[in-house]
Amino acid sequence: MKRESKKAIWEFCLIALEICIIIVIAVLLKGCGSDENEEVENGADVVAIVNKEVITREDFENELKWSKRKYRVEKNDTLEANQKIWLKSNILNELIQESLLHQEAIRQDVRVSSGEFEKYLDQAKEGYKESTFQRALDIEEISRSQWENKLKAHLLIKKLIEEVINRKIEINEEQLLNYFKQHMEEFQKGEQVRTLHILVETEDEARRISKLIRKGKSFSELAKQYSTSPEGKTGGDMGYFEAGQMPKWFDDVFKLKVNKVSDIIRTPFGVHIFKVVDKKPERKMSFEESKKKIHTTLLHEAQEQAFHKWVEEIKKKSEIVIKYEILETI
Repeated sequence: MKRESKKAIWEFCLIALEICIIIVIAVLLKGCGSDENEEVENGADVVAIVNKEVITREDFENELKWSKRKYRVEKNDTLEANQKIWLKSNILNELIQESLLHQEAIRQDVRVSSGEFEKYLDQAKEGYKESTFQRALDIEEISRSQWENKLKAHLLIKKLIEEVINRKIEINEEQLLNYFKQHMEEFQKGEQVRTLHILVETEDEARRISKLIRKGKSFSELAKQYSTSPEGKTGGDMGYFEAGQMPKWFDDVFKLKVNKVSDIIRTPFGVHIFKVVDKKPERKMSFEESKKKIHTTLLHEAQEQAFHKWVEEIKKKSEIVIKYEILETI
Protein backbone atom coordinates (compact mmCIF):
# COMPACT_ATOMS: atom_id res chain seq x y z
CA MET A 1 0.00 0.00 0.00
CA LYS A 2 1.30 3.50 -0.84
CA ARG A 3 2.32 5.64 2.13
CA GLU A 4 -0.16 8.33 1.07
CA SER A 5 -3.06 5.95 1.51
CA LYS A 6 -2.10 4.96 5.07
CA LYS A 7 -3.54 8.12 6.56
CA ALA A 8 -6.43 8.45 4.14
CA ILE A 9 -9.03 7.09 6.55
CA TRP A 10 -8.19 9.88 8.98
CA GLU A 11 -7.99 12.71 6.46
CA PHE A 12 -9.69 11.88 3.20
CA CYS A 13 -12.80 13.88 4.08
CA LEU A 14 -10.58 16.93 4.16
CA ILE A 15 -8.92 16.22 0.79
CA ALA A 16 -11.07 18.74 -0.98
CA LEU A 17 -10.19 21.45 1.59
CA GLU A 18 -6.46 21.33 0.88
CA ILE A 19 -5.35 23.09 -2.33
CA CYS A 20 -1.82 23.23 -0.80
CA ILE A 21 -1.28 27.02 -1.06
CA ILE A 22 -3.09 29.62 1.10
CA ILE A 23 -3.00 33.13 -0.28
CA VAL A 24 -3.93 36.38 1.40
CA ILE A 25 -6.06 38.17 -1.18
CA ALA A 26 -6.17 41.95 -1.26
CA VAL A 27 -9.68 43.34 -1.06
CA LEU A 28 -10.88 45.97 -3.48
CA LEU A 29 -13.68 47.97 -1.89
CA LYS A 30 -15.56 48.98 -5.03
CA GLY A 31 -19.21 48.84 -6.00
CA CYS A 32 -20.33 46.55 -8.79
CA GLY A 33 -21.96 49.28 -10.81
CA SER A 34 -25.41 47.99 -11.68
CA ASP A 35 -28.75 48.11 -9.86
CA GLU A 36 -28.95 44.32 -9.97
CA ASN A 37 -25.55 43.86 -8.33
CA GLU A 38 -26.27 46.55 -5.76
CA GLU A 39 -29.37 44.62 -4.75
CA VAL A 40 -27.31 41.42 -4.39
CA GLU A 41 -24.64 43.24 -2.37
CA ASN A 42 -27.23 44.46 0.08
CA GLY A 43 -28.52 40.96 0.81
CA ALA A 44 -28.08 39.72 4.37
CA ASP A 45 -27.10 36.26 3.08
CA VAL A 46 -24.06 37.45 1.11
CA VAL A 47 -20.60 37.73 2.68
CA ALA A 48 -18.61 38.47 -0.48
CA ILE A 49 -18.90 39.02 -4.23
CA VAL A 50 -16.07 37.92 -6.52
CA ASN A 51 -16.48 39.26 -10.05
CA LYS A 52 -20.27 39.06 -9.64
CA GLU A 53 -20.07 35.54 -8.20
CA VAL A 54 -21.67 35.42 -4.75
CA ILE A 55 -20.22 33.75 -1.65
CA THR A 56 -23.16 33.17 0.66
CA ARG A 57 -23.45 33.16 4.41
CA GLU A 58 -24.31 29.46 4.20
CA ASP A 59 -21.11 28.76 2.22
CA PHE A 60 -19.08 30.56 4.87
CA GLU A 61 -20.81 28.93 7.85
CA ASN A 62 -20.31 25.45 6.38
CA GLU A 63 -16.59 26.11 5.91
CA LEU A 64 -16.41 27.54 9.43
CA LYS A 65 -17.99 24.40 10.85
CA TRP A 66 -15.56 22.09 9.01
CA SER A 67 -12.58 24.25 9.90
CA LYS A 68 -13.49 24.10 13.58
CA ARG A 69 -13.55 20.32 13.36
CA LYS A 70 -10.22 20.36 11.52
CA TYR A 71 -8.59 22.49 14.22
CA ARG A 72 -10.49 20.72 17.02
CA VAL A 73 -12.35 23.85 18.10
CA GLU A 74 -15.39 22.87 20.18
CA LYS A 75 -17.03 26.28 20.74
CA ASN A 76 -16.52 29.88 19.64
CA ASP A 77 -15.88 30.96 23.22
CA THR A 78 -12.79 28.72 23.36
CA LEU A 79 -11.08 31.01 20.84
CA GLU A 80 -9.35 34.26 21.63
CA ALA A 81 -10.26 37.33 19.57
CA ASN A 82 -7.16 37.15 17.37
CA GLN A 83 -7.75 33.42 16.78
CA LYS A 84 -11.32 34.08 15.65
CA ILE A 85 -10.10 36.77 13.27
CA TRP A 86 -7.44 34.43 11.86
CA LEU A 87 -9.88 31.55 11.39
CA LYS A 88 -12.55 33.66 9.69
CA SER A 89 -10.01 35.47 7.51
CA ASN A 90 -8.46 32.18 6.46
CA ILE A 91 -11.84 30.75 5.50
CA LEU A 92 -12.82 33.85 3.54
CA ASN A 93 -9.49 33.88 1.70
CA GLU A 94 -9.92 30.22 0.74
CA LEU A 95 -13.46 30.80 -0.52
CA ILE A 96 -12.38 33.83 -2.54
CA GLN A 97 -9.42 31.94 -3.94
CA GLU A 98 -11.62 29.01 -4.91
CA SER A 99 -14.05 31.37 -6.64
CA LEU A 100 -11.27 33.15 -8.58
CA LEU A 101 -9.69 29.89 -9.72
CA HIS A 102 -13.05 28.40 -10.69
CA GLN A 103 -13.74 31.47 -12.83
CA GLU A 104 -10.27 31.17 -14.36
CA ALA A 105 -10.90 27.52 -15.20
CA ILE A 106 -14.04 28.55 -17.09
CA ARG A 107 -12.16 31.33 -18.88
CA GLN A 108 -9.39 28.93 -19.94
CA ASP A 109 -11.92 26.23 -20.84
CA VAL A 110 -10.46 23.74 -18.37
CA ARG A 111 -13.02 21.04 -17.60
CA VAL A 112 -13.28 17.84 -15.60
CA SER A 113 -14.95 15.07 -17.56
CA SER A 114 -17.29 12.62 -15.89
CA GLY A 115 -14.72 9.90 -16.55
CA GLU A 116 -11.93 11.87 -14.86
CA PHE A 117 -14.09 12.57 -11.85
CA GLU A 118 -15.23 8.97 -11.49
CA LYS A 119 -11.60 7.81 -11.60
CA TYR A 120 -10.61 10.41 -8.99
CA LEU A 121 -13.59 9.44 -6.85
CA ASP A 122 -12.68 5.76 -7.04
CA GLN A 123 -9.09 6.54 -6.01
CA ALA A 124 -10.29 8.51 -2.98
CA LYS A 125 -12.54 5.65 -1.87
CA GLU A 126 -10.25 2.81 -2.93
CA GLY A 127 -10.19 -0.10 -0.52
CA TYR A 128 -12.84 1.24 1.85
CA LYS A 129 -15.90 -0.70 2.78
CA GLU A 130 -19.09 1.33 2.46
CA SER A 131 -19.75 1.33 6.19
CA THR A 132 -16.24 2.59 6.99
CA PHE A 133 -16.47 5.29 4.34
CA GLN A 134 -19.85 6.51 5.56
CA ARG A 135 -18.68 6.51 9.19
CA ALA A 136 -15.78 8.80 8.28
CA LEU A 137 -18.20 11.19 6.56
CA ASP A 138 -20.47 11.15 9.60
CA ILE A 139 -17.56 11.90 11.94
CA GLU A 140 -16.63 14.94 9.84
CA GLU A 141 -20.31 15.96 9.62
CA ILE A 142 -20.26 16.26 5.84
CA SER A 143 -22.80 14.73 3.48
CA ARG A 144 -21.77 12.57 0.55
CA SER A 145 -22.98 15.15 -1.97
CA GLN A 146 -21.04 17.93 -0.20
CA TRP A 147 -17.92 15.80 -0.11
CA GLU A 148 -18.24 14.90 -3.80
CA ASN A 149 -18.82 18.54 -4.77
CA LYS A 150 -15.70 19.56 -2.87
CA LEU A 151 -13.74 16.75 -4.46
CA LYS A 152 -14.88 17.86 -7.91
CA ALA A 153 -13.95 21.50 -7.22
CA HIS A 154 -10.57 20.38 -5.92
CA LEU A 155 -9.94 18.28 -9.04
CA LEU A 156 -10.89 21.18 -11.34
CA ILE A 157 -8.50 23.59 -9.61
CA LYS A 158 -5.78 20.94 -9.49
CA LYS A 159 -6.16 20.39 -13.25
CA LEU A 160 -6.12 24.14 -13.91
CA ILE A 161 -2.90 24.64 -11.93
CA GLU A 162 -1.33 21.62 -13.61
CA GLU A 163 -2.07 22.90 -17.10
CA VAL A 164 -1.26 26.57 -16.52
CA ILE A 165 1.64 26.39 -14.03
CA ASN A 166 3.09 23.00 -13.20
CA ARG A 167 3.80 21.66 -16.68
CA LYS A 168 6.07 24.61 -17.42
CA ILE A 169 8.43 23.96 -14.48
CA GLU A 170 11.38 21.55 -14.56
CA ILE A 171 13.98 20.64 -11.93
CA ASN A 172 17.37 19.29 -13.11
CA GLU A 173 19.87 16.89 -11.50
CA GLU A 174 22.32 19.66 -10.57
CA GLN A 175 19.64 21.47 -8.56
CA LEU A 176 18.81 18.22 -6.73
CA LEU A 177 22.45 17.51 -5.82
CA ASN A 178 23.13 21.08 -4.68
CA TYR A 179 20.10 21.00 -2.39
CA PHE A 180 21.15 17.63 -0.93
CA LYS A 181 24.67 18.90 -0.13
CA GLN A 182 23.32 22.04 1.52
CA HIS A 183 20.61 20.30 3.56
CA MET A 184 22.03 16.88 4.43
CA GLU A 185 20.68 17.14 7.97
CA GLU A 186 17.14 17.00 6.58
CA PHE A 187 17.59 13.59 5.01
CA GLN A 188 17.42 11.15 7.86
CA LYS A 189 14.95 8.37 8.41
CA GLY A 190 13.59 8.01 11.90
CA GLU A 191 12.86 4.65 13.47
CA GLN A 192 10.37 2.76 11.33
CA VAL A 193 7.99 -0.05 12.14
CA ARG A 194 6.17 -2.36 9.80
CA THR A 195 2.77 -3.38 11.11
CA LEU A 196 -0.22 -5.51 10.36
CA HIS A 197 -3.57 -3.96 11.27
CA ILE A 198 -7.10 -5.10 11.99
CA LEU A 199 -9.98 -2.63 12.23
CA VAL A 200 -13.43 -3.65 13.46
CA GLU A 201 -16.48 -1.77 14.70
CA THR A 202 -16.88 -3.00 18.29
CA GLU A 203 -14.72 -3.93 21.27
CA ASP A 204 -16.49 -7.28 21.50
CA GLU A 205 -15.30 -8.14 17.99
CA ALA A 206 -11.80 -6.96 18.79
CA ARG A 207 -11.65 -9.03 22.01
CA ARG A 208 -12.86 -12.10 20.16
CA ILE A 209 -10.18 -11.65 17.50
CA SER A 210 -7.51 -11.03 20.15
CA LYS A 211 -8.36 -14.38 21.74
CA LEU A 212 -7.97 -16.09 18.37
CA ILE A 213 -4.57 -14.45 17.92
CA ARG A 214 -3.44 -15.64 21.35
CA LYS A 215 -4.53 -19.16 20.38
CA GLY A 216 -2.15 -19.02 17.43
CA LYS A 217 -4.44 -18.01 14.58
CA SER A 218 -2.72 -16.14 11.75
CA PHE A 219 -3.00 -12.35 12.18
CA SER A 220 -2.95 -11.89 8.39
CA GLU A 221 -5.74 -14.39 7.81
CA LEU A 222 -7.85 -12.81 10.54
CA ALA A 223 -7.27 -9.39 8.95
CA LYS A 224 -8.46 -10.69 5.58
CA GLN A 225 -11.53 -12.21 7.23
CA TYR A 226 -12.60 -9.49 9.65
CA SER A 227 -10.84 -6.16 9.07
CA THR A 228 -12.86 -3.29 7.55
CA SER A 229 -9.77 -1.20 6.74
CA PRO A 230 -8.41 -0.92 3.16
CA GLU A 231 -5.30 -2.99 3.89
CA GLY A 232 -7.44 -5.84 5.26
CA LYS A 233 -7.55 -7.54 1.86
CA THR A 234 -3.72 -7.74 1.86
CA GLY A 235 -3.58 -9.31 5.30
CA GLY A 236 -3.58 -6.00 7.15
CA ASP A 237 -0.09 -5.03 5.94
CA MET A 238 0.40 -1.28 6.36
CA GLY A 239 4.06 -1.33 5.32
CA TYR A 240 6.64 0.81 7.13
CA PHE A 241 5.90 4.13 8.80
CA GLU A 242 7.71 6.51 11.13
CA ALA A 243 6.52 8.03 14.38
CA GLY A 244 4.38 11.05 13.62
CA GLN A 245 3.07 9.68 10.34
CA MET A 246 0.08 8.12 12.02
CA PRO A 247 -2.45 9.65 14.46
CA LYS A 248 -1.27 9.99 18.07
CA TRP A 249 -3.57 7.15 19.15
CA PHE A 250 -1.04 4.72 17.70
CA ASP A 251 2.15 6.06 19.32
CA ASP A 252 2.32 3.04 21.64
CA VAL A 253 2.73 0.75 18.63
CA PHE A 254 6.39 1.87 18.48
CA LYS A 255 6.93 0.47 21.97
CA LEU A 256 6.04 -3.05 20.85
CA LYS A 257 8.76 -5.58 20.10
CA VAL A 258 8.82 -7.44 16.80
CA ASN A 259 6.07 -10.08 16.52
CA LYS A 260 4.15 -8.60 19.48
CA VAL A 261 0.48 -7.65 19.27
CA SER A 262 -0.99 -4.44 20.68
CA ASP A 263 -3.81 -4.09 23.14
CA ILE A 264 -7.18 -3.03 21.77
CA ILE A 265 -7.05 0.62 20.69
CA ARG A 266 -10.33 2.53 20.52
CA THR A 267 -10.61 5.57 18.19
CA PRO A 268 -13.52 7.47 16.57
CA PHE A 269 -13.02 5.28 13.51
CA GLY A 270 -13.43 1.95 15.25
CA VAL A 271 -11.40 -0.54 17.29
CA HIS A 272 -7.87 -1.45 16.21
CA ILE A 273 -5.35 -4.24 16.79
CA PHE A 274 -1.74 -4.00 15.55
CA LYS A 275 1.08 -6.48 15.17
CA VAL A 276 4.65 -5.26 14.65
CA VAL A 277 6.44 -7.54 12.17
CA ASP A 278 9.67 -5.56 11.64
CA LYS A 279 11.61 -2.51 12.82
CA LYS A 280 14.26 -0.35 11.18
CA PRO A 281 16.57 1.90 13.23
CA GLU A 282 17.12 5.59 12.57
CA ARG A 283 19.71 6.26 9.82
CA LYS A 284 20.96 8.80 7.27
CA MET A 285 19.59 8.68 3.74
CA SER A 286 21.70 8.52 0.56
CA PHE A 287 21.33 11.00 -2.30
CA GLU A 288 19.52 8.40 -4.40
CA GLU A 289 17.02 7.80 -1.60
CA SER A 290 16.58 11.55 -1.13
CA LYS A 291 16.15 12.57 -4.77
CA LYS A 292 12.40 12.11 -4.90
CA LYS A 293 11.85 14.13 -1.72
CA ILE A 294 14.20 16.90 -2.93
CA HIS A 295 12.50 17.03 -6.31
CA THR A 296 9.13 17.39 -4.60
CA THR A 297 10.46 20.18 -2.36
CA LEU A 298 12.09 22.19 -5.16
CA LEU A 299 9.18 21.65 -7.52
CA HIS A 300 6.73 22.83 -4.87
CA GLU A 301 8.81 25.96 -4.18
CA ALA A 302 9.02 26.81 -7.88
CA GLN A 303 5.34 26.12 -8.42
CA GLU A 304 4.38 28.22 -5.41
CA GLN A 305 6.35 31.21 -6.68
CA ALA A 306 4.84 30.87 -10.13
CA PHE A 307 1.39 30.39 -8.62
CA HIS A 308 1.62 33.55 -6.51
CA LYS A 309 2.70 35.60 -9.51
CA TRP A 310 -0.10 34.17 -11.62
CA VAL A 311 -2.77 34.79 -8.97
CA GLU A 312 -1.54 38.36 -8.50
CA GLU A 313 -2.21 38.93 -12.20
CA ILE A 314 -5.71 37.46 -11.87
CA LYS A 315 -6.35 39.53 -8.76
CA LYS A 316 -5.42 42.80 -10.47
CA LYS A 317 -8.15 42.17 -13.02
CA SER A 318 -10.75 41.13 -10.45
CA GLU A 319 -13.31 42.97 -8.35
CA ILE A 320 -13.85 41.62 -4.83
CA VAL A 321 -16.37 43.07 -2.41
CA ILE A 322 -16.43 41.96 1.24
CA LYS A 323 -19.53 42.45 3.41
CA TYR A 324 -17.74 43.00 6.73
CA GLU A 325 -20.96 43.89 8.57
CA ILE A 326 -22.31 40.43 7.69
CA LEU A 327 -19.08 38.66 8.66
CA GLU A 328 -19.16 40.28 12.09
CA THR A 329 -22.50 38.61 12.81
CA ILE A 330 -21.17 35.11 12.09
